[in-house]
Amino acid sequence: MGHRAKSILTLLAKVCVATGLVLFMVKSGHLDLGVIWSLMTLPNIVLALSLGGLNTLLAAWRWIILLKARGFKIPFVYGISLYLIGMLFNYALPGAVSGDLVRGYYLVQDYPGRKMDAVLSVLIDRVLGLYSFFILTLVAIVCDFEFVLNHEKIRWIAGLCILIFVGMTGFFVLSFSARLYRLSGLDFIVSRIGPLHRLMQGFQRFGDDRKTLAVSIFVSVLAQLICMLFFYQLGVMLHEPDVTWQAILFAVPMGFVVTAIPIAPAGVGVGQVAFLYLFQAYMNKTSQFGALSITAYQLTIAAWAVMGVFFYLRRRHPPELDHVESTMAAT
Repeated sequence: MGHRAKSILTLLAKVCVATGLVLFMVKSGHLDLGVIWSLMTLPNIVLALSLGGLNTLLAAWRWIILLKARGFKIPFVYGISLYLIGMLFNYALPGAVSGDLVRGYYLVQDYPGRKMDAVLSVLIDRVLGLYSFFILTLVAIVCDFEFVLNHEKIRWIAGLCILIFVGMTGFFVLSFSARLYRLSGLDFIVSRIGPLHRLMQGFQRFGDDRKTLAVSIFVSVLAQLICMLFFYQLGVMLHEPDVTWQAILFAVPMGFVVTAIPIAPAGVGVGQVAFLYLFQAYMNKTSQFGALSITAYQLTIAAWAVMGVFFYLRRRHPPELDHVESTMAAT
């Protein structure tokens, strides 16, 4: 079976999972799309797009900061355009190609002499975005430690998040610090594996600018806080008194960590189930808020992703874009 056929089958499987989960949520009464439709007044749409747009701009800025740390002289509009193209592939265009890969592909095309740094900037950007969610999840666990201990399923999710956070922190410490990396003894092993050795060298180049990495994490956390404000404002619109900032801090970061599991396009379906459970568990009552809120957020981000069409159509379209996964792997 060819690469393209496998990609199509993978996409179809993910679409089926997403569609099945959403239909289940609707038919079981956990997701009433009519409620979302009723919220689509002009003031609400403007507010949602403003918060979603600010979140998107901050996320793109995080990537631009990482690029400038490695000497990429890129205008802000250029970085935003590539970021929106990546979002377009995640949300709007058919295909199993990740938006991150497309974003990285175009950057490599524009900077062919900086392939490793270009690819690593996309990878580190994505990892830092996920890492910021784990930071906020850890804060939520500490703030509601007794609550977490008293709920078995949430306790397991929290434990897994803590383990991943510790693992990611350890990886960052070793990969971004050449001195600690040598002291760990890993250099002796990794140096004998060519591709892995080059990858670690690339990470260490980014690690030379600790200040930039710290700023990137700060911007990432700020972007997630804007995202959480979106959920809080939706709770106000729906007159949900139990949707407090404490509930948001607990459910939203943990929900996005679950949604990051790549079994459905852009987390559709998986997000509805995860957010429904987390908000109901925290509020200790039956409520559609979790499913409604993530659906509204996904629709808002999808609206911003559509703007990527403008930038995508203005660029040259190399035929090998259909095989971007194999092309990027070769870099």
